[in-house]
Amino acid sequence: MAANGFIALSGATSALDYINGRTTALQAEWDAKTSGGDPQPKTTYLMLLTQVVTDATTDMTSLVGIEAAGTGYARQPVPWGAASTSTRQSTNTDLIQFGPFSDPAGLAAPVTGAALVTRMTSSAGQPTGLCLMCWNLDSAITTQQNQALQLAAGALTMTLAVT
Repeated sequence: MAANGFIALSGATSALDYINGRTTALQAEWDAKTSGGDPQPKTTYLMLLTQVVTDATTDMTSLVGIEAAGTGYARQPVPWGAASTSTRQSTNTDLIQFGPFSDPAGLAAPVTGAALVTRMTSSAGQPTGLCLMCWNLDSAITTQQNQALQLAAGALTMTLAVT
């Protein structure tokens, strides 16, 4: 039997909270029922990218190959707020800072985007983790020595469109 379905409001907000690593009431319920577990929020990290990303290039092998590089660069944890029931959105709640970069050129290449990933580190030989979401910048950002890149609270938004 064929049927058209939709994600209910609580499902949409739980989905956003699951993707951004926050513990949801639904996840807590599943954990308690299946394993008696103690659910803890999961940490997600933002990695800077040096090429525009498409759906075809969001696998970790591709992303690790275009991740920003330079002394002072490291993926940063993203603190997420609870998903909004009215907008079906979640945004970062605190400042996210990369750097300062101590190389004379700052980062090795201009930053063109970012990806939300599940692991703090990966390498080309062992690209671990998952990419959960990507953002492409309107224009590339070039860095200089001793410069830091900052994203204000509310700068990253995840939206789950429900029709």
